[in-house]
Amino acid sequence: MAAQFHLEIITPTRVFDEGDVDYLRAPGVDGAFGVMAGHTASIMALDVGEIKVVKGSVKIIYAATQGFAEINENGVQLLVESAEPKADIDIKRAQEAFDRAKNQLSRKQDESVDEARAEVALKRAINRLKVAGK
Repeated sequence: MAAQFHLEIITPTRVFDEGDVDYLRAPGVDGAFGVMAGHTASIMALDVGEIKVVKGSVKIIYAATQGFAEINENGVQLLVESAEPKADIDIKRAQEAFDRAKNQLSRKQDESVDEARAEVALKRAINRLKVAGK
């Protein structure tokens, strides 16, 4: 059996305790990174993207937002604004969020539109749709 490490994905409203896992891939702000047992202790900034967890032959996918990864000798904690398992993604709701964000961005000449917020909302919606489609 390969070496494993403990993984928790923590949001303000929920903790996903994945227990002992073989591998983690997370979306860093400088690109995706992987973690296996024995990884060097570090703290990394996370971007909106897909989190992939491997436990033996089981793969679990999450759509997640920004946050931080803390890697230490006790395991890994991902502290994110939100995380949603692929199976829980409401595709209709994600599509509606995508449409709203696109609409906001199409009106960016309007001073009432918060362009930065709309771009983040669009990125999150695209990620949720991408993860749901896997």
